[in-house]
Amino acid sequence: MKLRLNHPYEFDFTGTISFGNLNPEFLYDMFRDGRFCCEPLSRHLEQTFDDLVFVDQKGYDFTWHDRKIEKKQITNNGLKFCPSSMIGAGRKVDHDQVVSHILDNHLLYVLADITEFPKVRVAFIEGLQLLDHCSSKNCSFSKTNALKFFNAIKPQQKYSRQRYSLHA
Repeated sequence: MKLRLNHPYEFDFTGTISFGNLNPEFLYDMFRDGRFCCEPLSRHLEQTFDDLVFVDQKGYDFTWHDRKIEKKQITNNGLKFCPSSMIGAGRKVDHDQVVSHILDNHLLYVLADITEFPKVRVAFIEGLQLLDHCSSKNCSFSKTNALKFFNAIKPQQKYSRQRYSLHA
């Protein structure tokens, strides 16, 4: 399938997930947790979209032509789009470093809404879109705001790099 920016895609994994005799509803609940859904979903996206290559590098998960793409998931805890090295106990989000990472790498994001797994929605967007819509210096959205943002994604949205400057 051809990858298009700012185009929501939907996948329905109903009846496709199994593990021994475990109840599918248990597995669906489990896959609503990004830790469990991350790797299988990444592999699915690589197989689904033309020229998308899963690389799992520091700071990005995929390449697509000459672009780097970071995958982030919307869960019941919301959406955090800072690098994973800034997430966790004792770690701190450095907003300027996140902005720099997005600008320096001309970074795209693939957002995956896994809140209703086995139904999954994904969209590939410019990193600048996240910066433009996030008022939190922690580079995070609540679940409600993340879903509002995702639902507002429309084709042909343009974002300007000139708006962002880093202060030393």
